[in-house]
Amino acid sequence: MPRIAREKGEFSTYHIIQRGNERKNIFIKDDDKIRFLDILNRMKEKYNFILEAYCLMDNHVHLLVNDNGNDISKLIKSINVSYVYFFNHRYQRVGHLFQDRFQSENVMNDRYLLALSAYIHNNPVKAGIVRSPEEYEWSSFRSYLGREKTWSGLVNTERVLGILSENRKKSLEEYCKYVLKYESNEEIMDIEEDKLLFLKENAEYIDSYTSAQNVVHQVLQDKGIHIDVLKTDKSLRYELMIKLRKNSSLTLKEIGELCGGLSQSMVCKILKA
Repeated sequence: MPRIAREKGEFSTYHIIQRGNERKNIFIKDDDKIRFLDILNRMKEKYNFILEAYCLMDNHVHLLVNDNGNDISKLIKSINVSYVYFFNHRYQRVGHLFQDRFQSENVMNDRYLLALSAYIHNNPVKAGIVRSPEEYEWSSFRSYLGREKTWSGLVNTERVLGILSENRKKSLEEYCKYVLKYESNEEIMDIEEDKLLFLKENAEYIDSYTSAQNVVHQVLQDKGIHIDVLKTDKSLRYELMIKLRKNSSLTLKEIGELCGGLSQSMVCKILKA
């Protein structure tokens, strides 16, 4: 049976999980983790992708990656090939190191992005390795705290922190509270076989395409304007696009359809502006 192609979008963010073959360790020494981060940094410079969070565990890796227009499969393959070459040479072994295919999950909105980053940074706590995320040396949480020196430029924290506040100090305070209460607050998320299932308790969450259509129609009705106005009213169109992007799991293509029939690439450009 042929593999199902991965869902890809222009400038998409992905939660990547890469496990060791047969769940065996992919890092034997701390030096191995250092080499992996070095490879990650070099590939970041080569492909110009955006790394928004990471956590290196002994037998698996979590990455939160904005592909910045790159092919995510090609990008991850390049990272893996470089690391496997190093690992096999160092430990005089042959064969597969990683499971044949990495897990990936398309991150469709900012609220989900925030929850995923908290989940990733709490992996060592969940595993019983440390009591607090900030104690773990091999995740990006210290970068968020501004305490990482060696890999300070590896992670971009602006988007995740910006979800909480435009004020850097306030956003950092709120983010720390959010991450640290993750373990005890079941309302944030539920983890099942490393597949994060979002709890849509937010009253503004738009759970379907039909619901999104109703939201658009209601906004237009309240303003007393026809849907065709969206093609020319850039301000209103942007307002709706932001609302749908933040509070739904709609694709960029679906958002474009609802906001005046824009193409996916145009929606992407507008949201990135």
